[in-house]
Amino acid sequence: MPIPKYVSAEEYSRQSGIGVEEVKRLCKTKQLKHFMTEGGYYKISVDDNSVPIEKYEEVSKENTRLKTILETILNTVKQA
Repeated sequence: MPIPKYVSAEEYSRQSGIGVEEVKRLCKTKQLKHFMTEGGYYKISVDDNSVPIEKYEEVSKENTRLKTILETILNTVKQA
């Protein structure tokens, strides 16, 4: 098991393309794995399972589209 790597909110922002304030908001709402230093700085976990936000958004949109298609098919089958 690899040792997790942590980066600052600013570095995470630079690498991911997400704004620093949005990164901090994601930390506050527990959407990013992180911890706070004694000085009050965010340290965000970066590991091999991390994906770029663009890829995440792409997969999320595709998931929504496929759910809609499945619901349409199920409704059509129920009406038949």
